[in-house]
Amino acid sequence: MSRKKRRHYNGPPKGAVVIYKNSPRSSFAHQWFPPKGSAAFFLMESDADFQRRHPVGYVFAVLLGIFALLLPEIVYLLLLLPPHAPPSFGVFLGMAGGFIVGIGLFNFVAIILHQYLGHLVSILCFLIGGVLVAVSVPLIG
Repeated sequence: MSRKKRRHYNGPPKGAVVIYKNSPRSSFAHQWFPPKGSAAFFLMESDADFQRRHPVGYVFAVLLGIFALLLPEIVYLLLLLPPHAPPSFGVFLGMAGGFIVGIGLFNFVAIILHQYLGHLVSILCFLIGGVLVAVSVPLIG
């Protein structure tokens, strides 16, 4: 009677992407809606733990967040706004749309601070802001 040789499990093959049950990547992949208690993200002390553990990284995360928030508005003003355009409803509508798109971008920066509000928030910000910018372009003329 011959015995079968047992194979030992050596883990996943090299180069395979493995998502473990409790990894941050698995929780990010399924986070469509804001997490419970996400209203606390808007309090001043919500990122104090990250700031305490990463004092230099926190400064860079804040600067990156400000850049992500204002970048779409600046791009709108530089590219879509004609020189010497008078202030009008279309200009303010486009700036508001750019700011809303910036909120969606800032949501991705919030992943660094573990304050991500979910995929749906980002998608809605991109859609609403994009529609506002698209409506503002014909209004400017």
